[in-house]
Amino acid sequence: MKKLIGTLLFSILIIASAGNVQAAGFRDVSEDHYAYEAILWAEEYDIVNGFTDGTFKPNATITEQQLAKLLANFYELETPIDELKKQTPSANWSDEFYNQLASYGVPLNGYFDNRIRAATVKRGVVAQAIAHLASGKKGLDQSIQFLLDTYISSGLNPQYEDRNLQKFYGVTNNMTRAQVVTMLYRMDERNYYEISADAQAIHENANNVSLMTRAKNAQSQLDKSLQQATPGKSAWEGVYTYYYKWGKGANDFNRRDAVISNATSNSFSIALTANDGTASGNVNGTATITSSSKALMNKSSNGNRCVVEFERLSNNALKVSEIDCRAERNEGTNFSGTLKQQ
Repeated sequence: MKKLIGTLLFSILIIASAGNVQAAGFRDVSEDHYAYEAILWAEEYDIVNGFTDGTFKPNATITEQQLAKLLANFYELETPIDELKKQTPSANWSDEFYNQLASYGVPLNGYFDNRIRAATVKRGVVAQAIAHLASGKKGLDQSIQFLLDTYISSGLNPQYEDRNLQKFYGVTNNMTRAQVVTMLYRMDERNYYEISADAQAIHENANNVSLMTRAKNAQSQLDKSLQQATPGKSAWEGVYTYYYKWGKGANDFNRRDAVISNATSNSFSIALTANDGTASGNVNGTATITSSSKALMNKSSNGNRCVVEFERLSNNALKVSEIDCRAERNEGTNFSGTLKQQ
């Protein structure tokens, strides 16, 4: 595999970058960060490319669609001829990655719904997806044990070691972007870069199974405790977008995206992105519904202060008003705007 040109070349790269905090190309990844070498490796082999503001956001929780991109890039998966037909039909930047992963039968939740893709992914889903590609079809416990036996993961909650495997691993916890990249880095070190026979057989598709069926089978492979149903019909839920091109340059545009999912009578999950030229932001969190048309988020899923108001308008639009969410974006932009439902 092209990522494994040689340990010597990677060692030279590390030495050459010594003393340069931005050697990995990301201004928020310092040399003393525990995942520095892993992130440097992932950037070198085009597994990650960070955000337009020059950051990697190593401590931000990872969404399922971000995980999909990392897995597809790490294994250099082939793109099938067919495409998935989603329940949320609007185009999404992760579409090709999900088409690829479906063709290999990788267990994930978000094949048919952009809202699920944009939600944070649980550690248990990460375990089953990686184990499927690296070692073949496995249940949740088998997948966790594979990661532990191969030292790809060391678990999360030591108080449960040798007592409760799933709690020790932390199946329902979120993961950060740096944690997932570190797992892939360890896989590469341990030569788990070959696609498993099970995944390869699904991709070769000797029985001519449709891509839709392979995706549904992949979803059902997830442990029932990790499976996510398609969100119900809530007036809040949906994908909302604003885009304006104001110049001819590649960065001469403004864009806002909001994905609302998991809505109840009291709250909903929200994923926001903003881009104003070279300035950008990305935040996930939970908003509390305060009236029939208004909601409020006070902090991000990362625990940072992030106060954003939401108002549902009569023309299938969402008004987003940022009060203060500077911890989740760089200077030069904010999350405010009126977005149309897609």
